Amino acid sequence: MKKLFTLFVVFTLASLSTFAQLNVKFEGELRTRLEIDDLDFNANTGMHNYINNRARLSAIISNNDDLEFVFRIIDARVFGSEASFQSNSANLDLNEGYLKIKKNSWEFILGRQQAKYNNSRLIGYSDWGNTPITFDGATVKYYGKGYWLSAFAFRLADRQMTSDSLDQNLFGIFSEFKFMENFKFNPYLMFDRKVPVENLARLTLGFNASGYFGPIVHDIDFAYQTGNITMGRNLDISAIMAAINLEFDFKIPSKAALGAGFSYYSGDKDATDNKYEVFDNTYATKHAYFGDMDYFKAIPASTYNLGITDMYAYYKMALAPWLAAKVTGHLFNSVTAYKLVSGTESNAFGTEIDLGFMAKYNEYLNFNFGAATFLPGDIFKEKKGKDNSYWMYAGFHLNFK
Repeated sequence: MKKLFTLFVVFTLASLSTFAQLNVKFEGELRTRLEIDDLDFNANTGMHNYINNRARLSAIISNNDDLEFVFRIIDARVFGSEASFQSNSANLDLNEGYLKIKKNSWEFILGRQQAKYNNSRLIGYSDWGNTPITFDGATVKYYGKGYWLSAFAFRLADRQMTSDSLDQNLFGIFSEFKFMENFKFNPYLMFDRKVPVENLARLTLGFNASGYFGPIVHDIDFAYQTGNITMGRNLDISAIMAAINLEFDFKIPSKAALGAGFSYYSGDKDATDNKYEVFDNTYATKHAYFGDMDYFKAIPASTYNLGITDMYAYYKMALAPWLAAKVTGHLFNSVTAYKLVSGTESNAFGTEIDLGFMAKYNEYLNFNFGAATFLPGDIFKEKKGKDNSYWMYAGFHLNFK
């Protein structure tokens, strides 16, 4: 958007003169990534390559005391996606624009903002893609001794209709209690509501517990969803998410660590009853879980409402002071058995192996590259194809922050 960029330039110039008494900070980010994939489980179709590019420019103005204004624009595109090399697809948009007020132990954020809580299994930036998750609304946070509380109210959809029909709002309260130096307990609740309320009223109750005991680092999650949703007919929600990750830190110069974990997202046992048992992860950071190839993003659609279990193990280490590597293996299964065309039942989605490297050039610039393969199980063989799939990537991330 040319108008948005012009506004940013005018605003920046004005800030340097009119607001000379304020503290003005600029941040810039450029991330470019080549991806080569054969994700369709068909060896005859060949590879597909594309280049994702994201640029962000930020101005942060504060009075060095209690007020801060953040204005961040973003351009996200796939190289060559314009109609011609002289056309402009107008990808420039407002990524964040909010006022932050700090008063004693209180913090208020008002406007368009990103949000991240705990390990991002429920709410996160989802930053791997070109366009991160952003919310419009307000957040209030209180910092106490050994704990904090955060509440938010976000408007997800506003159709500008009478009686707020078809609008959607998301409310939540998250917290952290640090009982000891090596252990944090983080209970939360989240309420997702559409208008009229018969369309969706989903309450999520849960907790995250993280910490370490000697060389063992742990991260535990549990959540339960209840309420109602309309999907052709009105259904009662009853869904569960549980996950655990354990990591052993070898405490050596290479920062080597061995980890393993298990996650469970419930699925619908009977599509004909009045219950909806698929756990919804709409606002979570997707790429961080369920494999680098992103076959399982939105749990309901990606798993055909069957739910998913992920049993995984990984090893990571620094190959050099500037080079880190990680290899991960995933075994994916459905929670609810799927009936194959042959008449037999199966829970096998498949197996994925991921390999990734990160090379640090300096504090601002990193290079990333890696590869992955997915070996389909019975369900994916029938739904997607029988051949193995492959994916590779290489890129850089420049972040002046």
